[in-house]
Amino acid sequence: MVKLEEGETALYFARKHWCLFVSETAFLVLFALLPGVVLFIPSEMIDEALDLIRFTGGFPSLFLFLWSLWLMLLWVFFALLWTDYYLDMWVITNHRVIDIEQLGLFYRKVSSFRYNQIQDATVKVPGLLATLIGFGTVELRTASNETFRFKGVAHPTALKERIMSEHHRVHADNT
Repeated sequence: MVKLEEGETALYFARKHWCLFVSETAFLVLFALLPGVVLFIPSEMIDEALDLIRFTGGFPSLFLFLWSLWLMLLWVFFALLWTDYYLDMWVITNHRVIDIEQLGLFYRKVSSFRYNQIQDATVKVPGLLATLIGFGTVELRTASNETFRFKGVAHPTALKERIMSEHHRVHADNT
């Protein structure tokens, strides 16, 4: 995944909260079942529609073919969502923070910064649901005025505290 420096050990892996992934994929399940509503349409209306487009194969075969295509498209979209969820992470090591962001199937952005570059750390928890479930956004600003954001991370306050404790440890070792 990411090559660590000599003497560097991974302390913690932070990912998006699983609830966000479930909420994104719940819509896919809904869209997968939506064509089933067509089965409750009276057959006379379906026959009239098929006569208009001059389809001779019969409704069941056409419906099954189109629904299969629809499910394959949704499966591809699910694979994209899973890839984004699984490969987006922050790796907290004893030397630095590594930000891995998967943007599509074939593009990955990897950034890292050392603890002595951290100027400010902020946690944002947007709303009641995020507070109850335990997800939010962690923002770290570096000395180069760059901001690293991890949206939807599980247990954002604990992640910030872990990063800041490493930050304080590095500063105590340097003095």
